Amino acid sequence: MKSAFWALGLIGCAQAPNVLTANAQKLATGRVTTKSELVLSCTPPDADVELDGVPQGTCEDFRGEPRGLAMGKGVRRVQVKKQGYLPWDTVVETDGTRVVMNVTLISTGGGTP
Repeated sequence: MKSAFWALGLIGCAQAPNVLTANAQKLATGRVTTKSELVLSCTPPDADVELDGVPQGTCEDFRGEPRGLAMGKGVRRVQVKKQGYLPWDTVVETDGTRVVMNVTLISTGGGTP
């Protein structure tokens, strides 16, 4: 359990994939659901979101109100990207919980901020 919370601290700045077990989030989010759901808070908020390589929308679409990104169960790859920023991705093992992630993309100096 300790290592899963340690991984949470790296989520906003890690560029290499990392593994996060959603089960560790039950206590952190205060909400247990019967379906796996990802809530994203991103900078910039209009960054694109992909689930297992399939476009899903932007971070604004999955900020938790009214919904997050439905993920099903199992190991899923989440990528957040926007032109002018380094892409961010992670691997999440879901198990019927709501996972909340804060993602800050790092500007490459190109594109529109």
